[in-house]
Amino acid sequence: MSRELPIIGWQQKVRFPKWKNLRMRAKVDTGAKSAAIHAEEYEVIRLPSAPHRIINEVLKMKLKVGPTTKPKHVWVEAPIVDWRNVKNSGGKIEERPFIRTEIEIGGATHEIILSVTNREKMKFPILLGRSFLAHRFLVDPGRAKLL
Repeated sequence: MSRELPIIGWQQKVRFPKWKNLRMRAKVDTGAKSAAIHAEEYEVIRLPSAPHRIINEVLKMKLKVGPTTKPKHVWVEAPIVDWRNVKNSGGKIEERPFIRTEIEIGGATHEIILSVTNREKMKFPILLGRSFLAHRFLVDPGRAKLL
């Protein structure tokens, strides 16, 4: 089975079809459990509950895209699927919203759950963790941008 999985490197270019096809750089991190995205700021929009959706909230967030010398800011929305406590890279626990959207890597589109946080001090705005990578990709940590 593993031979059939596509191989990705430690960093990849990704695209978000539901967010105006935004392209961003992602770091592949098998040491991280969940995937994360950097938001400059965000706002929670609460909608009336529905039988099929008890947490009926949407996250409107401001993403920084493009080169670091001339970044653009784009507002996008995604449904919140959960609120969870996550240990950040500094070892501190923080409560984060988790959103659902679609991500494209190497021409294939996948559903992804992302925690939303401030990754401003990190080199990559997207982190792809084990929950997303499992059963989808093999990781070659010695190579980059394979797909």
